[in-house]
Amino acid sequence: MPYDADLVLRGQYSSAYVDLVTGDTAPTTETVEAGGNVVVDLGAGGADMRGLDCVVILHDTPTTYQDTCDIVIQDSHHVAAGYQAVLTFPRLYCYMRELIVTATTAFVAGDIGQVLTATISLDTGVIREFSRELLTVGGIGKMWVEMQDAADTYATSGVTLSSAVTGVGTLTVVGRVIQTPLIMVRRFSTPKRYIRCSITVSATGNWGDVDILVTGAQHSHKDNLYRSHV
Repeated sequence: MPYDADLVLRGQYSSAYVDLVTGDTAPTTETVEAGGNVVVDLGAGGADMRGLDCVVILHDTPTTYQDTCDIVIQDSHHVAAGYQAVLTFPRLYCYMRELIVTATTAFVAGDIGQVLTATISLDTGVIREFSRELLTVGGIGKMWVEMQDAADTYATSGVTLSSAVTGVGTLTVVGRVIQTPLIMVRRFSTPKRYIRCSITVSATGNWGDVDILVTGAQHSHKDNLYRSHV
């Protein structure tokens, strides 16, 4: 498995090394499949038991409300077909707010994905997650809401929040901004020879510059800086 000077895994095609990328707008001669995707050849047997680390680095702030990004690493025994997901990162949302809510009508699982409307301030957002405490009347817990536009700040304490399905609550603490993660790291292993990246961005969405790097060099004894010699 070839690495560059920064210990990033790269695939060798012809006489050139190429990065793990997807959806090239202008595929080059290094492209190895019809869809314009470059794959990394791990060699026969794939990654060994020490595995590989996949690092996602986001350099820019997404620019579109209701913007999502799904990043998946896929593997296959064949360079041009048969790819399946081997590693999935959590879905990224832009412009999220964390609210502290007191439930006056218990929320249910069906409230996730529904619009949460605030009285008076008229903020609206989509419920993405909430604490188990909100499953009980009187429970106080956190709620994570995806803003629909710049006005959906949930900055008015004491307003009533109503889900489009069941749950109702009172905004106890005004919303705070949840920043989009800048770096995500996950480890995986595969017995298959080829890996590639699959990225799905919501319609009209723009996540800017995103680097997706794969490396296993830090798991190699010769590159382990913490190894003691006796």
